[in-house]
Amino acid sequence: MNIWVTVLGTIGFFASLILMEFTNLGARGIQQYDPSFSLLDMRFRYDANTVYQVFDQIGEQGQQVYKNYLLLDYFFIGCFLIVMLALSFRVTADPLQRNILIVLASARALCDILENIVLIVLINNYPQQNLVLATVCSWSTTIKFVFMFLWIGTLVFVWGMNFVK
Repeated sequence: MNIWVTVLGTIGFFASLILMEFTNLGARGIQQYDPSFSLLDMRFRYDANTVYQVFDQIGEQGQQVYKNYLLLDYFFIGCFLIVMLALSFRVTADPLQRNILIVLASARALCDILENIVLIVLINNYPQQNLVLATVCSWSTTIKFVFMFLWIGTLVFVWGMNFVK
């Protein structure tokens, strides 16, 4: 992987993480409208009713901030994928091991993108409710975390195998 892509992806990863965690562009901005707010995309599992309960609690202005957060999250997803791929390439030269890691990292990113798309659609159509789409959103979040945990586990396993050699 090109060193400049890795460097820029890593810088972008940390910059977007800081913006989303420590500024009003992230959860802090939404918490102005509901102090108990926690991001749906950071919960392992939730149901369709939880989505609409969150939308009710943050109100129209909070929903707009949430949409802006989700747009920033696309940048984070891309940068995080670059970091995951760079680590995957760094830990092994074996094509099969690399391909498994690449598939897991890419699948995590695709689930994250699907989750964001569905959340934006749900916010745009609110107060109209679509419980099927809200359920799809929840499952995409859960599956995203499963792929993330599988990638981490595989990365550690592959590193351990290659370290022992």
